[in-house]
Amino acid sequence: MLIMGVYENNIIPIKISHLAEYVAKMKRISLDDALVYIYVNPMYERLYDEKAKWWYLSTEALYNEFEMWRNRQRADVPKEVFEFYTYCLENYATHKHLSGMSAWVLFKESGADVYIIDNYDLLHTQGLEYILDDIQRYINKRKK
Repeated sequence: MLIMGVYENNIIPIKISHLAEYVAKMKRISLDDALVYIYVNPMYERLYDEKAKWWYLSTEALYNEFEMWRNRQRADVPKEVFEFYTYCLENYATHKHLSGMSAWVLFKESGADVYIIDNYDLLHTQGLEYILDDIQRYINKRKK
């Protein structure tokens, strides 16, 4: 990420605020959920790209870009791999007595989501206990 000027550092939070309100309205969700929608989207980091100047787009145009990135992200993962990922996520949450959202955040922060998707071919042939232990080992290594 490039160092940005004062203008850009001040305009992006305003853009995110407007975008969150727009997302909440369009998707009929809370403002908190709209912020999650924004922050987990790869497009969020692109807002800070000095050369692209995404912050100049209107709220509606930004929303459309976020939707395109979100749809692109979904299309990249085959259905059976995504089903396996959610299987792992839900079972991990249950096993660790976490909410689904807490487990999802942990997976995102540690990179376990990418690990599971990238290693689908091997992991989906294993038993649940092995899978959960393997995910936990991966998360523990990332915390060090």
